[in-house]
Amino acid sequence: MKTIKTSVVILLLLLTHFSFSQPLGYYNGTGGLAGENLKKALHDIIKGHVDFSYNQSRYIINYTDADTANPENVILFYLQESRDADLYGTGGDYINREHVWAKSHGNFVDIRPMDSDAHNLRPADASVNEDRGNKDFDNVQPSGAQHFEATGCWYTSSAWEPGPATKGQVARILFYMATRYEGGDPEIDLELIDAYSSYPLPQHGKLSTLIEWNNQYPPSDFERRRNERLFQIQQNRNPFVDNPDFANLIWNTKQPASILFSELKMTPEKPVPGETVTVSLKINSETAPDSVLFFWGDFFDSKQNRENLILNSDTYSSEISFINVSPGETAFFLVKAFAGNDSLLTRGSYIFPENISQEQITPVQTVQGTGLESPMIGQQVTITGRVTGNFDNTLYIQDNSTGRGGICIFNSLKTGNVGDSVVVRGKVAEYSTLTELTDIGYFYNFGNNKTVEPVEINTSQINEDYEGMLVKIPGVTFNEGGTTIQDANTTYSFSDGSGQSVLFSSWNSRLVGKKLPGGKVTVTGILSQYQGTYQLLARDISDFGVKTTAPLLPADDNRIVLYPNPAGDQLFLSSSKEIKSITVYSASGQKMISESRKISQIDVSAFAPGLYIITIETRGDGFVSKKFSKR
Repeated sequence: MKTIKTSVVILLLLLTHFSFSQPLGYYNGTGGLAGENLKKALHDIIKGHVDFSYNQSRYIINYTDADTANPENVILFYLQESRDADLYGTGGDYINREHVWAKSHGNFVDIRPMDSDAHNLRPADASVNEDRGNKDFDNVQPSGAQHFEATGCWYTSSAWEPGPATKGQVARILFYMATRYEGGDPEIDLELIDAYSSYPLPQHGKLSTLIEWNNQYPPSDFERRRNERLFQIQQNRNPFVDNPDFANLIWNTKQPASILFSELKMTPEKPVPGETVTVSLKINSETAPDSVLFFWGDFFDSKQNRENLILNSDTYSSEISFINVSPGETAFFLVKAFAGNDSLLTRGSYIFPENISQEQITPVQTVQGTGLESPMIGQQVTITGRVTGNFDNTLYIQDNSTGRGGICIFNSLKTGNVGDSVVVRGKVAEYSTLTELTDIGYFYNFGNNKTVEPVEINTSQINEDYEGMLVKIPGVTFNEGGTTIQDANTTYSFSDGSGQSVLFSSWNSRLVGKKLPGGKVTVTGILSQYQGTYQLLARDISDFGVKTTAPLLPADDNRIVLYPNPAGDQLFLSSSKEIKSITVYSASGQKMISESRKISQIDVSAFAPGLYIITIETRGDGFVSKKFSKR
């Protein structure tokens, strides 16, 4: 990156060390917090990410863990060896997707997004992965055995010690999982403990060793790059890669610095090369800061350029002009405040978008044309719009609600939350009569996350005018209402009195295992097309507008654990207090089982696959409700 000429500047994020590509303000609200308060604040920031199927996770980690010297290869996690990214399989030298937080610790197999969260998945040599199994992590040298292939790893029957290159990464992944997953529909509450051999409970250890590894082995450039690439896909970050000291503040009794950064913002939020921005930051300190310094350059922790930040009223604000910077380049930032004997350091970075004029944007209506096929097949276009839905390697965007304003974006790993404003460049194509953009050469997410309102139509209005658009159809009745949506590519017929159409659910859809609603409902989804047949794509179960009539869930009690979850034929209950009674309801509110006795095991073999709610009465604590799935 060329030199940045500025008139004073500040850009960046919050709190502590080793951050990378943190969007401005991402960790706002975490300053001055510690313990469970900080953990909850971080959970609220990183929850609700864009989730993908376990099948799609393979392609995600092939990108996030790509060998920098050979992008066709991935770096194997424990072995730290470069291997062809196509060699997935079972056993031997094939590649497996390693769940660093072993999925048997809580048994979250097939529970989205837990099972497929790519922050927890790493490409690993299959035989090494098999030997690690579901062991907890701890220092085992010299009493353990050295692995014959991954010679940096040692193990016992219950603990696994990875090599120096992965110890810190293991710790920060487990910190992420324990923070991201706090329970609730149908996620499981994962907790770290200072012990091991707690399987199958949703616990992992050994906490004190993980804290030691986190502090001893800080993030590498590879780990920071991985976090940034995951953010581009899942739209959430691992806070402990950005700020490893978060772990000490949550689990290691460290107290926050006496200096507090807050209300960090930049206007405009997404500047283009050559644009001048205003950035502001407030600092709260018992002692007035002696100085606030800003450094920037073209590599991590660069101090190529330096400025003093100026106090105006209660805000440190400055301007910066991004000239001599090219699209796609990254500027790295560092801010340090000094107050007496204390100081606070924070880092950040920014990737510059292309400066695209309105004249360079092709409206989606123009791409769609007025006929059944696009008049621009084979042409490269740049379009813009808001994300309306994500389906693994496919997303849909929309730039108007008046008709012919939606389009499919195919085979792009980069994505956005529903409502995000994106710019995409690709080649126009028709696939089985669906207009789409393929061969994506440029994708930039400008954020915003604004509500996209569906266009209300009836089934008789389903036609090319609404292809690729978000629509809602009221008064819909499904022919197969009440049946469970299959783990297969399946269509389900529905009607609304004006005509009939179909809903399509793929084998890896978020709908799998859920039930089609009975009775009349309003259905929302993307209107897609395959081989001349229009079909509705519901994004998740909420697009059916179904509200459960099961009892409201009171505050959860973490001392009660259900396992395995999802359950097979038997569901086990573990509680620190005596269980007096249990009642199980289906997601629609039907009472399935009621037992007024001490119980630790429930036969659910006759239950249909799906989501259930169990209300548990314990001695002295009243009633607690939890959710579990039946596979």
